[in-house]
Amino acid sequence: MKNIILFLLLSITVTVDAQTVGVLSYSEEAMDGYTFFSPFSGTKAYLVDNCGHLINEWDRGTRPGLSAYFLDNGLMLRTYKATLAGPFTSASNAGGLELVDWDNNTIWSYEINSAEQLSHHDAVMMSNGNILVLTWELTYRDELVSLGRNPDEISVEDYMWSEKILEIEPVGTNEANIVWQWHINDHYVQDFDETKEGFDIVAEHPELFDINLPELNSNNSNSTRDWNHFNAIDYNESLDQILVSVRNSDEIWILDHTTTTEEAASHQGGRYGKGGDILYRWGNAAAYDGAATSDQQLYGQHGAHWIPQGLANEGEILIFNNGNGQPGPDYSQIEILNPPQDSAGFYSYDDIKYGPDAANTIYGDLSSEQFYSAFLSNAQRLENGNILVNSGSPGRIFEITQNDEIVWEYEIPLFGDTPATQGQNVNNNSSFRAYKFNPDYLGFDGLDLTPGDPIENEPLECQLNVATIDENRNSEIWYSSSDRRIHFRNASTYDGQLTIFDMQGQKILCDKVRNRSSVPIPPLSAGIYIGLINSNNEIIKIKFSVF
Repeated sequence: MKNIILFLLLSITVTVDAQTVGVLSYSEEAMDGYTFFSPFSGTKAYLVDNCGHLINEWDRGTRPGLSAYFLDNGLMLRTYKATLAGPFTSASNAGGLELVDWDNNTIWSYEINSAEQLSHHDAVMMSNGNILVLTWELTYRDELVSLGRNPDEISVEDYMWSEKILEIEPVGTNEANIVWQWHINDHYVQDFDETKEGFDIVAEHPELFDINLPELNSNNSNSTRDWNHFNAIDYNESLDQILVSVRNSDEIWILDHTTTTEEAASHQGGRYGKGGDILYRWGNAAAYDGAATSDQQLYGQHGAHWIPQGLANEGEILIFNNGNGQPGPDYSQIEILNPPQDSAGFYSYDDIKYGPDAANTIYGDLSSEQFYSAFLSNAQRLENGNILVNSGSPGRIFEITQNDEIVWEYEIPLFGDTPATQGQNVNNNSSFRAYKFNPDYLGFDGLDLTPGDPIENEPLECQLNVATIDENRNSEIWYSSSDRRIHFRNASTYDGQLTIFDMQGQKILCDKVRNRSSVPIPPLSAGIYIGLINSNNEIIKIKFSVF
């Protein structure tokens, strides 16, 4: 029979001494779960636990282009850089889409890659199984001039990269049907040439994009061709709307997906009667002459998306505001935007600009200038109320509480595809997106989540440091090896749930305690285990050793 020693604890703090890569720190306030990322310069995607142990690895042989998502059906949706067929010279190129299973098998793949068009940056899976894809298409000089573009502002190649959004239905293993599409070429306004299409007063048409808008964010080497630079797309099923991040005008836009393709090419139709015109835009009202440039709010933003239902701030928009090109020192911010809507779902417009005047800044300010990612990046609201931050450019992922406390911190331990060695300072480890999932996430059903070794070489041990106090209270809680139960002498005083971890941070058990005299636990190997119990809104921490 194994002997059990039970202690009550003052606190639990996870520390990892002298780490330069991998898990730098985490505490009990971090959400138990698994973090998914796919580095920009490598060919792999990874899933790691809170101690940095590798749970799964997908080696695809191509670089991402740029996004990758682990879906609730257990598949990975990934964009990839196809062999380029057209004149698209951007680090954001994709060309390929694929669905990949847990064992790295390709379930479906499809390329949008020709001399005239190329998928880029991002794609999002819809609940009906279709995929919305950001795509560039070439628009040549004659059409640009007819749309009212200043001929002197057309690139020397005599074309520009116009944006379109495709909704594709995966078919078979490498085919797709285009079931809906939207083109920006159908939604321009201009005040340059009254003899050309779309001539009007720009400030009176915020639902349209000024085709002659001066370059606002000059940190794009392809700006004379790629003058919109969509870098994120999201879909809201309940609203049937599409959200895009428009980096080069420092805005987010919302579009109506209730339209047919024909309506999306017009200014009428759909639930809101605007066809494919912009329903809402925010971040830089100067882009439609709604405010002075000094009123600008977003600077090179990425990762804009609606916060899912059931989470704090559900239905609002979470944005990684990179701060790229803003006046003053370099720093990034995590912001939540709540667009004003009336009871019918229309976005409010005050005849000057769209509100609100400012977003709610969740993290990042002048006092934390060290938090900065010039490019890439995203943030994610977690089930426990924390926010996961992917500071994409430096390859740093961290989790913050609502009090701005960093409770988990991870330096991607890679040089491209090459694992770093503990003690090295890494580079070439940037990540476009990162996401964290709790252990109950639907996508993990039936999968083997057994942790392996950390990605880095010579990893340091990730362990819990604990302190024991008040051993006289041992009689209140005890473990019985005969029935493998933790018992509570005064069951009515305990509330919430009991969670047990091993010393590697792996969750062994999560069970309700409320008014129960005992909780069964699984057979345990010899070692030390940590338990957390809610008691009258106070956290009781226990440690017990099995010999």
